[in-house]
Amino acid sequence: MQIIRVLAFTVFCFASAFAHAQHTMRIGLASVNDIQHDLAIKYAEDLAKATNGAIKVEIFPAGQLGAIPRQVENVKLGVQAAFISPPGFFSGLNRGFEVPDAPGIYKNYWHANNAFTDPEFRDKFLQLGDKGGVVGVMLYAYGSTSIASLKPIRTLDDMKGLKVRVLASKMESKLASVLGMTGVPMPYGEVLPALQQNTIDGCRTAIAVMTGSKFFTVTKPVTLMDDGMIPSGIWVSKIWLAKLPKNLQDAVAKTAHGLETWTGHTAVSHAERAEKTWKDNGGEVIRLSAKDQAEVTRRLAPLGDEFLANDPATKDMYALLLKVLARASTEPPKK
Repeated sequence: MQIIRVLAFTVFCFASAFAHAQHTMRIGLASVNDIQHDLAIKYAEDLAKATNGAIKVEIFPAGQLGAIPRQVENVKLGVQAAFISPPGFFSGLNRGFEVPDAPGIYKNYWHANNAFTDPEFRDKFLQLGDKGGVVGVMLYAYGSTSIASLKPIRTLDDMKGLKVRVLASKMESKLASVLGMTGVPMPYGEVLPALQQNTIDGCRTAIAVMTGSKFFTVTKPVTLMDDGMIPSGIWVSKIWLAKLPKNLQDAVAKTAHGLETWTGHTAVSHAERAEKTWKDNGGEVIRLSAKDQAEVTRRLAPLGDEFLANDPATKDMYALLLKVLARASTEPPKK
């Protein structure tokens, strides 16, 4: 009987030690005070609960773990557990990551977000970096595109000749040119100094991320273009993930999936607050006329077909996105 008690106590101690063995998950992001930052905080809380404290998340916003290319490399090598960012920054691993960047194909925020989180699209998209050592555990729509500029953009004609920061892809450069601008690929962390020095005239991204970085201190006008959607996701190192027991590996993905609805509604709230914050800090929020908005969509909608539909590296993923968009609701899911 005594031996049984000793064995039972030993098993209990071993189980307790395993339950409280702590794995550190270092999550980096380039932005701060935005939906990506809030998602990291919420994910850390929920993952701690789901694993009974076995995984401790450490969050490093505002590029504290390095510029975007470095953090992408860190995740591939297992130096960094995860990176919350738009998937396009991983296009060096698989060009399919560029597919959600196609402009002019989304009716509104929820049309995009509901398509991104459709299991048929999401599950395949999240595996695009598998061979490069990166696995996605969540995908969502960060927000629609805007241009913060040194001078107001009130009409299409106001875009002519502007040098605007875009992502480093042929499609983004063509996007700028068909609107009369010159696209300047540039790491996000370098954009604000470039605006301060008049190296560029504006930046194309979501108003929420620019508000979090206080762009309104330099670029008072921001024009809500709504010509595209910026996707984002949680990208995890396969090397780091492989060090975890199976139950914790499952928790990393399951916890992220469980935040899809929360993240969508929170992203919308961020965009709404960003407009108010921009105005409260002396900035101007501009919307194009219905006529100019329709013309922007007319010019940009063909770019997805031009750059993605016939490219062997992107055509299947692009066709799948169009398929789920055709059935995606434009209404928000219930909280």
